[in-house]
Amino acid sequence: MSFCDDRATRLFCKHAPLVEARNAMLSVHDLIAVDPLKLQAVAGLAGAARLITWAHTVDLPDPWRWVSPGDLVMTTGVGMPHEAPAQVQWLEKLVQSNASALVIAPRDDAPKLSAALLQAADRLLFPLLHASFELEFVKLSHYVIESVLQAQRERFNASERLFQTYAQALRTEPDMSGRLAILAKSLEVDLAIEDAITGTHIVESRHALGAALDNVERIPIGGRAQANLVISRRPHPSLDDSILVRSLVGLLGVELERQMIVRDHQREEGAALLHNLLGSEVELTLTRPMLERRGLTGTLVALVIRPGAKGPRTLDDLHHTPALYAATPLLLAEHNVLLAISRDDSALFQALLAALGAGTQIGISGPVTTATGYREAARQARLALTQAAELNAPTLRYGEADTGLIMAPKSLPEARALVARYLGPLIEHDRVQSASLLKTLTTFLKNDGNWKASALDLGIHRQTLVYRIKLVEQLTGFNPTTTQGIARFWIALQAGKNTELL
Repeated sequence: MSFCDDRATRLFCKHAPLVEARNAMLSVHDLIAVDPLKLQAVAGLAGAARLITWAHTVDLPDPWRWVSPGDLVMTTGVGMPHEAPAQVQWLEKLVQSNASALVIAPRDDAPKLSAALLQAADRLLFPLLHASFELEFVKLSHYVIESVLQAQRERFNASERLFQTYAQALRTEPDMSGRLAILAKSLEVDLAIEDAITGTHIVESRHALGAALDNVERIPIGGRAQANLVISRRPHPSLDDSILVRSLVGLLGVELERQMIVRDHQREEGAALLHNLLGSEVELTLTRPMLERRGLTGTLVALVIRPGAKGPRTLDDLHHTPALYAATPLLLAEHNVLLAISRDDSALFQALLAALGAGTQIGISGPVTTATGYREAARQARLALTQAAELNAPTLRYGEADTGLIMAPKSLPEARALVARYLGPLIEHDRVQSASLLKTLTTFLKNDGNWKASALDLGIHRQTLVYRIKLVEQLTGFNPTTTQGIARFWIALQAGKNTELL
């Protein structure tokens, strides 16, 4: 039988729906508002927001030894000292126990409350409530306990509904952003998950409520994720229960851990794939579909990464950097460096530098093309890293520190390097844009730089030819109309043809 079934105390229960509707614990202020109890605040009213978790009756001279944090302490006052200084010390020890409030229903032989005691209660923000001796503490205890249990039931039910909502979201929403939006709508808040290292949002609830909300709170999500749950709510939040928040954080922590396991598997698969690509001559066109499934589209480059000082991430967990989520590079550890095949993205390179800490250096190859292949791209990246170390540069692209020397290649690897350095950007541009810059350059050089003859052979307007030659210069850094540019491009073209790379 619940307390509300007790006929003598049924009057008190008309206030229970208030607690239930608010889905919050009973506060001292709520207790004072219950008319049948006729409690009067005599001091410490500024602390009336304290929550009550239980009720405990004690008349011993040392009640702090018998109560727990959040307890409503009820006494007849007979255990209190008589002298004012002793009363203040007695109250201070009780406050240190983190009790919620003190209800005194004084017996005739109880000491009077001194002015010093009341002033101390105000100073400590500790509510002192006066009750008539006729109030039976058992009834007050029942009211408090029933209110607490009711709040606990409500929290349990809310947590159960949260789990049910999330289970339904798992069945209906394929991505985490959609599931977060369902949770946010049901809780009447906006939710986001941010990377605790960079502060960038990993997942957002798509602004379920359509507007930015007040009272932003960040709650760490446990586990390996290194992430925070960001809750934005209105001034009168519905998500004001710690158990409900812990349930939500627990759910999202499990989801994030599952995603991390997926990324761990992706890295293992990527390392095996990159090892095979570097160990054999694989046609680029055959590997494109596999790379595109990982988001590796557009122009690809090889990277060799050497970490610097201790950063927020290591080479082992670099794949959990949010900047890598959309397009996951192939990563392969090699001694104290990391080999990678990645999109050519300057923002991604900066994210890698930030993740691995000061002193990190990255060598970047030219574009990975059919003519170069993965082996040559990796060689270029290693060379670029060596030059970056010599120049003390955080990133360096292959060819940026050109010595100015050019010689006819004596082997296939030298021919690959020459083609990749001077013609690679044109080959990749033609592949991505379905253009014909390489053909334009070849025709222009065959005609000894004659604009009219070259335009006629290509079937284009002379101004179009001028535009294309300028684009060749922009992509490669060399002007095909100068002696230096002509020499480099011509030797590279001959090397490509003689080795059937072109």
